[in-house]
Amino acid sequence: MFRKVKNILVAEDHPLVIIGIVSMLAECIPGAEIFKAADFARALNFLDKQQFDLLVMDINLPDGDKVGMIDAVRLKQPDLPILVCSSYDEKLYALPFLKAGANGYISKTAPSGEFKIAVENVINNRIYASASVLQNAFGILFNSRTSDKSVIGNLSDKEIEIARFLTKGLSTKEISEQINLSPSSISSYKSKIFEKLGVKNIIELTTYFELNN
Repeated sequence: MFRKVKNILVAEDHPLVIIGIVSMLAECIPGAEIFKAADFARALNFLDKQQFDLLVMDINLPDGDKVGMIDAVRLKQPDLPILVCSSYDEKLYALPFLKAGANGYISKTAPSGEFKIAVENVINNRIYASASVLQNAFGILFNSRTSDKSVIGNLSDKEIEIARFLTKGLSTKEISEQINLSPSSISSYKSKIFEKLGVKNIIELTTYFELNN
């Protein structure tokens, strides 16, 4: 059952995705007015002017700061239910956003039925995450072999040092100057770090370290 919802804000910068989300929301909650923001600055502007009953938000919004966007929303409307809807790997990104205060996280590839369940949970003040995300969370909680802490623990001290420089946005050349290693050595370390952690880019690497703090 859905509680009464009057106003919904969708913060998403891809037009086709917006159409899909709005269509599913209209089916789930007929009669609700749906507002759209193509960047985070516009989303905050909406939150300044009007009260909302639900925010459906992408991770990678123009003008946004990924996990930091949750705090910014909470400063505007502390009790607003937030459902993060992203194409990013939920096993990497869901927990940091839920930890930051989002009410739910759902993949853009999820079936429409799962999206409806996520919306229903979030607007009724329950936390929503997929079964795979919950399984991953339990693995971390019980310090299983697949937890992020145990994986990061497999890095050498030098790899951890370089990984932290990478998460701060330093280039290969800048890191090489910091620790007196050649750029090619830094590139080699970077490849080993990515392989050990199973990440593909700096964003995913940063998420691992955010989750492990």
